[in-house]
Formats: sequence, structure tokens, C-alpha cells
Amino acid sequence: MTINASGRSLTIPWGAVVLISGLAFADALFNYFWTGNGIHGTEGALLVVVSTLLMAVAAWLTGAHIVHGWLRTLLLALLVLDFIGTGLAAYLLEAWILLALDIAATVAWFATLAAPRMTSTAS
Repeated sequence: MTINASGRSLTIPWGAVVLISGLAFADALFNYFWTGNGIHGTEGALLVVVSTLLMAVAAWLTGAHIVHGWLRTLLLALLVLDFIGTGLAAYLLEAWILLALDIAATVAWFATLAAPRMTSTAS
């Protein structure tokens, strides 16, 4: 099953990775600007904002099949490193919602490995 958006299609697992990464970005922004926590305005919180934005962009580029070949492989590897780094940073910053979203994005990424591959047929 695919979701069509502007001529590109995302499979359900890739759509989940993009959606959860977007939610993680929103939560990281909230943590960075909200003064009710101990991490607002810190460099660590800003780093998590940037890493979750890069996670969402890389997931969208990969899931929508915009990038191919070695660049796609590189983005897939960087996504794994981003999941690990963001999860560790969320744990150290005690941002539990962000940690849960990172774990959910990682599980959705693993689901992309089990999803059927899209094949193109020449006509």
C-alpha cells in the first residue's frame, strides 16, 4: 500500500518513519524553547533539534525514492547512526517523549526492511 503525494509515493513503513521523525522534531523544538525544563536553550537540545530535522529529511528522501544508488545507501546508514545518537542524547537530556519517538522511528525503520520492494517495469 502506498500514499501518493505530489507524484512520489511512500510505503506505509516509510511514511511512519517520516511522520514519527517529524513528531520527534516538533518535540525537540518544544524542549528547546520551553522554559519549564532544564534543557531549554542548551547546545545539546539544539543538536537534537538539528539531528531530528535531518532524520526526517533523510527518511523522506529515502522513502520517496528521490535518491538512488550510493547516496541512498549512505542515507540509510546515516539514519541508523541518527537513531542511535538521538536516542542517546534524549536519554541523557531526560527527554522521555523524544526517546519514545526515536525508538518508534527505529522500529518503523526496521519495518521498512521487511516491506516488499517497489519494482519498476519497462513498458
